[in-house]
Amino acid sequence: MTSVDPPLFYATDEIKSWVLRVLQRFGMFAVDAELLVGRLLEAEVRGRPRQGLRLLQEIVTAFDMGDIDPRARTLKGVDLPAFAVLDGSTGVGQVGASRAMLLAIEKSHTAGIAMVVVRNSQPCGDVRVFAELAAQADCIGFCSTNSGKGSLPGDDGGHWMSTHPQAWALPGSVTHGWVSARELSADDFASTQLGSGGLWHGIVSLALTAGLTGARLPAAKKKASPYGSGAEHCCLALHLDAVKIRDGWETWTSETLPRAAPAWQPVAWSTPPEALALSPETLVDLQDAARQARIPLPEPRR
Repeated sequence: MTSVDPPLFYATDEIKSWVLRVLQRFGMFAVDAELLVGRLLEAEVRGRPRQGLRLLQEIVTAFDMGDIDPRARTLKGVDLPAFAVLDGSTGVGQVGASRAMLLAIEKSHTAGIAMVVVRNSQPCGDVRVFAELAAQADCIGFCSTNSGKGSLPGDDGGHWMSTHPQAWALPGSVTHGWVSARELSADDFASTQLGSGGLWHGIVSLALTAGLTGARLPAAKKKASPYGSGAEHCCLALHLDAVKIRDGWETWTSETLPRAAPAWQPVAWSTPPEALALSPETLVDLQDAARQARIPLPEPRR
């Protein structure tokens, strides 16, 4: 099978049921498996396959290696009206980040704005899907994560920062919203000035993740595998009802963002299609997961 092979179509419900069976074969609780599958499918149908179903193989491999605890429980530590700290118990990052954003949304209904951070977690994949959860709930959403050892140089020549992906999402209408995301890259270190935009975005991510959770900075994480180094996440939700700006909001986003901020992309809130077109690369990874779980992959649609 090569990259020029055409995609094959699989019934979405069958793929979802199969992934749930695989995850529960490794011991995941059904409710946690549902959260993980939800985030993987959202990334998949929104055209981000590398952060979608392809991650399943990485996750089950991390189960086998003992880097992720499939039966981890997300525990609540600090719990304030507009802020909370969760302990991910070295569980799947998509589960911890989902619980964090859902709690931030819940708190925003009464506090107006709320932030929830997760410590002792694992990589959460596509940060956009968590910000988009907030936008679907009529909130301005933000998500950032800090995972893996330091890979990018600092001003002293050491490797003290990671990629620190961040995403913002805005509600638009009942059918769609808007999302913008970025990651820190080596290009952001071309200048030695700490005031450069890329460095500031990385430092803010460190403050909101490792800083607020008391976790190690990337420079102190020694394992090359991000699943062995742990991760921290930050989720924020600001509810539109809190600032009473619903009138004209949809017009503002639909007219202003495409012209003034082309980096913001529309994202549809539509339900997953009846069939998914899976690329050859995705199928290779899913077949690997199938072998590890000893559960055959469903047959494609003819």
